[in-house]
Amino acid sequence: MRIGNSIAPHEALELHELLTFKNVCATKSASMAALVKDDELKTILEQDFNTSKEHIKELQDLMVGASTAFDSASKATVG
Repeated sequence: MRIGNSIAPHEALELHELLTFKNVCATKSASMAALVKDDELKTILEQDFNTSKEHIKELQDLMVGASTAFDSASKATVG
């Protein structure tokens, strides 16, 4: 559940898992595009790589822009 700029700890973990998955997808697409001979398949892989890069940027922005409820609670007790 998102409240303002705060996300729950389990949501932060989900974002991290998605980011890791998209990084693997981008790496695989880039590697395979360098190896394939078929122009159509190469184009598909390059498009997938570019889309993955956009998704990675969006996920990174979400992670940077949101603090977890745990972070907020720990700052309140420390500060």
